[in-house]
Amino acid sequence: MKRPKVAFWRLLSEALQVFWRAADPYARRRLVVALVLVVLGAVLTASTPVVLKLVVDALSSAHMTTNLHLLVLVVLFVASQYLWRCSTEMRMLVHAYAEQRIHRRIGHQLFEHLIRLPLRFHLERKVGALGETAAQGLKGYQLLLTHLVYTILPVVVELAFVAAVLVHFDHPVYLAVIAVSTVAYGLVFVRGARSGRDTAEVASGAHIAAHGVLTDSLLNQETVKYFDAEPFVCRQYDAALSAVENAWRSFFTRRVTNGLMVASIFAVSLGFSLICAANEVARGTMTVGGFVLVNAYIARLVQPLESLGYAVRDVAQSLAFLDGMLALFRQAKEEPDRAAPPARITRGELTFQNVSFAYHPERPVLQDVSFVVPAGKTVAVVGVSGSGKSSLIRLLFRLYPTSSGSILLDGRPTSLMPLSEVRRAIAVVPQDTVLFHDTIGHNIGFGRLGATQDEIEAAARLANLHDFIAGLPEKYETLVGERGLKLSGGERQRVAIARAALKRPLLYVFDEATSSLDTRTEREILLNLTDLSSHSTTLVIAHRLSTVVHADEIVVLEHGMLVEHGTHKQLLARGGSYAALWEAQHSVITREGAANATQPAGF
Repeated sequence: MKRPKVAFWRLLSEALQVFWRAADPYARRRLVVALVLVVLGAVLTASTPVVLKLVVDALSSAHMTTNLHLLVLVVLFVASQYLWRCSTEMRMLVHAYAEQRIHRRIGHQLFEHLIRLPLRFHLERKVGALGETAAQGLKGYQLLLTHLVYTILPVVVELAFVAAVLVHFDHPVYLAVIAVSTVAYGLVFVRGARSGRDTAEVASGAHIAAHGVLTDSLLNQETVKYFDAEPFVCRQYDAALSAVENAWRSFFTRRVTNGLMVASIFAVSLGFSLICAANEVARGTMTVGGFVLVNAYIARLVQPLESLGYAVRDVAQSLAFLDGMLALFRQAKEEPDRAAPPARITRGELTFQNVSFAYHPERPVLQDVSFVVPAGKTVAVVGVSGSGKSSLIRLLFRLYPTSSGSILLDGRPTSLMPLSEVRRAIAVVPQDTVLFHDTIGHNIGFGRLGATQDEIEAAARLANLHDFIAGLPEKYETLVGERGLKLSGGERQRVAIARAALKRPLLYVFDEATSSLDTRTEREILLNLTDLSSHSTTLVIAHRLSTVVHADEIVVLEHGMLVEHGTHKQLLARGGSYAALWEAQHSVITREGAANATQPAGF
């Protein structure tokens, strides 16, 4: 999806606002010190040619000054050079401290913002592309801050000081040379900044896309191997890298073209000033020291002006990098917690009241769905794939807002409750358990941050997982691998159950928690789930009807609408949609010779 182009100055203003918000008192104090050292260094740099002029004039004077006078001038020259270098080193140190603090705070703010963006946003983007966008944005801030402190401010201070010196020594011609050079540099660098930003944006986008391909392929390497698709993904990645190469080639071509124009301006400015100064010395209207002063300023100032131009160009490049990150900051986060005082959820009664929902307006998923899960009871929602069952969970967790209708906990609309309060009250065991690439203990403990090891082990026992973990060489410190793929499906499900148990919620949600397991493992997991939720409010999303026969009530969805509800026996006797689904599944099981699986332990 192509982002709308933001004007240069607006983008710069937006970047500086984020930068200033990220700078805490620690960073701001050090930035102020760095700026003072910058001004001091610029003044010392600009004053050095003045001292050098006095030394040269003293040496070339017909009336030689005393050795003491000459010695004082030489000491002043050396001291200015020494102090300039000291101020530069101290500036680098202080600036580095401030830069690292700001880098950390912007990185934290961006991560906090990303992690709080709605699920819809994350489902539409590649994880690798997001990570690379963030990395480029932080690099852009580093480039921007470096040029603001190290290049732009010193050159401005030095220009002002030099202008004052040239006026004082009555050299208006050379002041005009510097002025004309400044204007010429400005025109070239404005042109270079515009073209540089455009090409840098293309290069940045190509680099992000290539990183997205890389990450996506590595995350799905098992699928790649199943289909012997290594050559295909390698070609795909090479094509992405080729786009990056072409984009950067265009960027560097424009950069060199700009640099050649700058070098031409420098040569003309320096040549003109040398000819004029040499002519004045020949006529006797300028001393040799004056010649040294003027040409030192032209040579030393034209180069800083080049640096200033390069800084403008690099700032344009950094803004191209920052554009993607600032676009992320513009994304609206999940609805903030309401200002209303929190009301503790004590019973866990859940109500869906005339709930309608659609991911896209032209394709409704749920239509006017209403049912109640009484406190302490178990209600199952069943239906064929695509009937809207899992969407109920996303709405319950407020991952998406309802199109209309309300979801209530203990009679209070969840949309009016603090988001954290809603999510703390609910624990989910998902259909596909994805784990962090960390220890098995960490993954269980994620259910309630700060839980003790004893509490984690107690939760593992509830999920019949403790004995398995105890038999592992590293026990609870065993790494589970990327997305938990070192564990079997049943083991991952038990980790999810233990994690949910550790949370100690008032409401359990089981989303097709056994759909991908074999019959034996399914029976064991069902027993775990039944024990876990026996005294809690429970919502079960299921496709296999045999797993929910003991639910207090079963709700049947069809094409996003509630078509019937009741107990297992009532729905069978009614002979409607549920009975038809039951008969279809029962016939398949019978044909497979597993008639005893028609009544497994359930909820």
